[in-house]
Amino acid sequence: MRSAKLRALLLPSILASTALGAAGCASMPPTAPVLNALQCNTLIPDSLRQPVAPAPLPDQTAAAGDLWDALDAQTAALDKANGHTADVVKIADNCQAQQQRVSAALAPRPWWRALLFWETN
Repeated sequence: MRSAKLRALLLPSILASTALGAAGCASMPPTAPVLNALQCNTLIPDSLRQPVAPAPLPDQTAAAGDLWDALDAQTAALDKANGHTADVVKIADNCQAQQQRVSAALAPRPWWRALLFWETN
């Protein structure tokens, strides 16, 4: 008889603690290793990893026009190299921003927010 009374007293507390535990679990976002999956170095294409070759310089007996063309080609190679740097920096910045967005989305929320049915986010 005594165990029946004890069971009757414990049942509501067990149900309440189970409901609170379930609400706490439901409010937590999935914690998959998403940030490790965002490997920024894989976003950089191989074409940007290759060094930019300099333009060949003319020999010492070249005319002024040939020297002008060679220096123009060197400037074009430098512009290409600087463009690679800018592209890699932009890729890294975009990846960092994406990591911050994912990290903010995975931030734990208070367990009690799951009890408020109108707050689904």
